[in-house]
Amino acid sequence: MSIKRVSIQSAYTVEGVLRENKRDRGVVICHPHPLYGGSMNNNVVDAIEQGFFAKGFTTLRFNFRGVGLSGGYYDEGNGEVDDLVASVEFLKSHLDENAVIVLAGYSFGAWICSRAAQGIGNISAMFLVAYPFAFYETTELKRFNKKIFFVGGEHDDISPLDALLKFYREFPVVEKYLKIIPTDHFYWGKDQEITEFIKENI
Repeated sequence: MSIKRVSIQSAYTVEGVLRENKRDRGVVICHPHPLYGGSMNNNVVDAIEQGFFAKGFTTLRFNFRGVGLSGGYYDEGNGEVDDLVASVEFLKSHLDENAVIVLAGYSFGAWICSRAAQGIGNISAMFLVAYPFAFYETTELKRFNKKIFFVGGEHDDISPLDALLKFYREFPVVEKYLKIIPTDHFYWGKDQEITEFIKENI
């Protein structure tokens, strides 16, 4: 097992961190909004990575274009979908052919996961923290029909609890999981609860 800084080829070269573990399962983790300080070094991204790594997953977190050492510029979600697709392909090259692949994202990153999922083959599940219901539509999310996990904060104005609960109740997927945490959008001091939720349910 090792941790490597890696370069991923999308339209631009984006930087990532690959943490190798078992080859039969992997997760790509997407960070929050690039224009508001989001990066792969975010506390929630760390919490997600810790949880999945504890369950044996090879993990890949990366910076969207224009963040950190990643080339390019913010592209309103369109190019960021391409960055995620490229990152999944990169991860697959480090896993077995029929490995379980999970898309995980926080806030803006959760929205990007929902937009990319239909175009990526062999996605087994999505793990979404603070999906930004107040700012982005759910058309692509509604099309997802595999295992899905939602984490929400009781006092989150970006991902309002009422909107999350309504969506969750109406979402027809059979295998769905929900964790509500007493926190706002940033999960400071509460991020370990995300890690534990993963350990208990993945």
